[in-house]
Amino acid sequence: MHLPLPPIEAAMLIGGARVIAGERHPVTNPAAPEDVVGVIGLAGAAEAKAAIAAAKRAQRGWGRLSFTRRGELLNAALDQVGAMIGSLAGLYARENGRTLGEAEGELASILPNQRQTIGWAAQFDAGSAMDRGAGFTRLRHVPYGVVVSIVPWNAPAALAFLQVIPALLAGNAVVVKPPETCPLTLLALLDVLARALPEGLVNAVTGLPDVIGPTLTTDADVAKIAFTGSGASAARIGAVAALTLKSLTLELGGNDPAILLPGTRPDAAMFAALRRAVFMNTGQVCMAIKRLYLHEDDVAAFVQGFRECVDALVVGNGLLPHVTMGPLHSRAALARSHGFIEDARARGAIVLPLGTIDDAAAFDRGHFMRPTLVTDIADDAPLMVEEQFCPAIPIATYRDPDEAIARANASDFGLSASVWGHDPARAADLATGLEAGTVFVNGHGVASLDRRLPYGGLKHSGQGRKAAREGIAEYCQSQVLTVIA
Repeated sequence: MHLPLPPIEAAMLIGGARVIAGERHPVTNPAAPEDVVGVIGLAGAAEAKAAIAAAKRAQRGWGRLSFTRRGELLNAALDQVGAMIGSLAGLYARENGRTLGEAEGELASILPNQRQTIGWAAQFDAGSAMDRGAGFTRLRHVPYGVVVSIVPWNAPAALAFLQVIPALLAGNAVVVKPPETCPLTLLALLDVLARALPEGLVNAVTGLPDVIGPTLTTDADVAKIAFTGSGASAARIGAVAALTLKSLTLELGGNDPAILLPGTRPDAAMFAALRRAVFMNTGQVCMAIKRLYLHEDDVAAFVQGFRECVDALVVGNGLLPHVTMGPLHSRAALARSHGFIEDARARGAIVLPLGTIDDAAAFDRGHFMRPTLVTDIADDAPLMVEEQFCPAIPIATYRDPDEAIARANASDFGLSASVWGHDPARAADLATGLEAGTVFVNGHGVASLDRRLPYGGLKHSGQGRKAAREGIAEYCQSQVLTVIA
């Protein structure tokens, strides 16, 4: 594991061909930036246009198939993806920075989640019909055509398939833009998927957003854009996409609050669940808990117990079996995170760096940050207001639950939220007042999602929904067919 491995030269996928073009761009390991994991080409407008044209050609025949037939072909393609997906966890951990266990968990989730999506095919074929006496009227679900899928670096494998499979099931062809800092595992998966489906149906172009983004978001043959990422990037995409009236599905950031009911005394299992919801993937999860609200009478006992739980984390290279938290993804993210901490400290907050550093020299070279609790923090501190996307959790106090709800809702974000306590019914009643697309009781985040139902954000956390029936409907247009006999 410590021996240097030769960099992988990854190719783009355009019209069924592997394409290596443009300036070479290194993909490095956030835990050891000197470790070049792979090399990609940086596409230009020509490659982006070629991918869109290939998708348009492939979509014509694919779109004429039924949902059921497309589902059969997608299930067969996923069989081939599943045959190699388990071998990619080490690569994924290296290029992303997450722990090997987190990489294995994300990759293992792709097939069952997307097979569940495909299970809706027959219902979409059925549509709905109304008798007209002489003839009938039927509501049909028809594809957009070409869908561009723009994927972030924090969980590109799962998030790409969450966009790609529903889009394909709906009859569209896709062009995927992987993140240039973490594309290798996703490109390997898409290569298998593309070769198991009609030529040109699945395409992928790697490049810098400022270079290929304008083509992907304005080309007349692109009908829909699915984007997961920051609100600022979504606003830019939306502005240019509006010029050609493209449909958008946006999963954006979150500043997820978690409220503990007064008198809650977490046991070991609840502390562990809270720790997972805060620090999974080093806090770089849109649905992570990013603000904790505790009753003022409970904060001292909670901080003591949570501190012990968090202090058990081991920070280091995620490929090592005893490491439980990896680095941040980039040097810029690390600098931004330190800025949040220094601002909080300057405001008088108490900062508690925790956890064990596995290797001090490696820690200094990589993009590492210790898990950190921050108490006595003001509501207007950037660590409370912004999506910090790092392993620092601010802990605020409240006097009554209604106050906690009001302060939790005082945010531009509304992705998810949670209430925790020993009385689930009371917690659920309080939770109905939270302004978020998904609200949990005694759980939070990706691990707690019910995949039978859709998820998505309110306010600035996005528009549209992912997963389940509604997630497929995002990639369909309604068509009314009226037959007069």
